[in-house]
Amino acid sequence: MRGLLFLVLIFLFQNLDGQSISKELLFARHLLIKKNYEEATYVLSSLKHLPALTSIQRDSVHYFLGNIYYNQKKLAISITHFDSVSTLSERMKAEAIFFSSFSHAYLKKLNMAERQMTNYTPTDSVEQRLRLLELSGIYLLQRNLKKFDSLKALITSTNFITSQQEKDLQAQYVKITEQPKKSPWMAVTLSTLIPGAGKFYAGQKGQGVYTFLISAVLGLQAWEGYRKDGPSSVRFIAYSSLFTSLYIGTIWGSAFAVKVRRDQLNETINDQILFDMHIPLRTVFH
Repeated sequence: MRGLLFLVLIFLFQNLDGQSISKELLFARHLLIKKNYEEATYVLSSLKHLPALTSIQRDSVHYFLGNIYYNQKKLAISITHFDSVSTLSERMKAEAIFFSSFSHAYLKKLNMAERQMTNYTPTDSVEQRLRLLELSGIYLLQRNLKKFDSLKALITSTNFITSQQEKDLQAQYVKITEQPKKSPWMAVTLSTLIPGAGKFYAGQKGQGVYTFLISAVLGLQAWEGYRKDGPSSVRFIAYSSLFTSLYIGTIWGSAFAVKVRRDQLNETINDQILFDMHIPLRTVFH
């Protein structure tokens, strides 16, 4: 049914002149504002390949489609359309580059995000400040603290649009630099010496204490079985097997706990960085 509707729209739009195409673009923009994304996509897709489109009109089609897919969180597709906006449409191109760069950063394609921002020449002071903020966020996501520091000297005045996010990014910078440098190998060593100590070191204090107590109970039971009934007794074999399994599992679990804890902290920091990068984009361009 949708395919048939698309063909009908293509047929109807084949004979549109420039003025009629402009009206259809305004209609698509209205649908976009109303968040009727599916209908807007139909209209724009039917216009996209019309030979009567001017360069500016074609840019508008890609610009609107980029916004639609971005709002639908289909970032890979939105990037394709944003990157198709030409430099003839200066204002649309500026927004397209900023949102394309942010989308790359969100998708963890940080080198591409950095390249787009580095190569972009802002047209006014607001865009210049926004570009510095986006680059700052990208460098923090890359954990390139040296480049992040290099941008501080370029931010010389207060801009109400980005000032709060600049402070927030600085706070994330402090969190990154003060993040505990805990080693998985240290966790392994501690758990080898004292069961549960590695998890305590990793920050899982409750699990560390629990593991130590369970290991102690199993170890004591195994020793008691050995002392009373000898090494071939069922009691000794059962408890020593449980103790050994827990002991080995705790050693590798401690190393994994350090990595998980580190990843969780980094993920929380990255989410906040992306949030601070995104807010000014919406403020400036919408």
